Amino acid sequence: MRTFKSLTLLYLFLIFSMVGCITSLQTQSMPTDVTTATSGVIFSLSTPKDAYVSKTTIPLELSIQNGKFDLLAPVVNVATSSAFAQLRITDTDGNIVEPKRSIPVPSSAEVLIEKDGKSVQCIQGLELKAATTQVVPLEDLQKYYRLEKGSYTITLTMALPVYRDFLKKKHPEVVELEEEIKRIEDVTDAHVSAADKRSAVNDLQQQIDFLEKKHKDIYLPIKSLLGEAVLTSNSITLTIE
Repeated sequence: MRTFKSLTLLYLFLIFSMVGCITSLQTQSMPTDVTTATSGVIFSLSTPKDAYVSKTTIPLELSIQNGKFDLLAPVVNVATSSAFAQLRITDTDGNIVEPKRSIPVPSSAEVLIEKDGKSVQCIQGLELKAATTQVVPLEDLQKYYRLEKGSYTITLTMALPVYRDFLKKKHPEVVELEEEIKRIEDVTDAHVSAADKRSAVNDLQQQIDFLEKKHKDIYLPIKSLLGEAVLTSNSITLTIE
């Protein structure tokens, strides 16, 4: 009887352990489609004032509030003024105000990153952590749009490319420091104590940690593109006096 109870308890313990593992895996799994990856993402346009004198500087700001998943997107789309290239500005009659000049869009140049001995085509990316906000400023709206006296409604709609994976490129100094660590670890000279080797390796590792924190660039493999999500911001109204 005691053996039966023990086996029963063990069986229940294994069941709960398995459920715990499955739950953990589900929680940590990454979204496999664009809709899920961008769920909860909010674009918000804002400007310090509601009214401006004609021909004065009009600063505009875009806040990208992320949802419950980490979001991987190209730097040029979410961290540069090119995010404002898709503004829609209308006057009180519903007429669209065309830009007087194009907003410069930085090129999304491809780079090659080594992974498992192979070169992978990537573009520079940005990882927006879950429940965080990325703020992109535009110094002067009137640099690109001529706004005469009147009221205007401004909205931004962006086709945002979303990626599944990212890679990191080791900084050249990190590569050199790692090679130096290997050389120290391979030293067999009896005059060099284990404590001295440990101390030297620790110093080099601290330098590596510093460099990796300083250089956080990530790269998105071209083939890991999930798709594009069409995201629309709130609308703000400006008056030009």
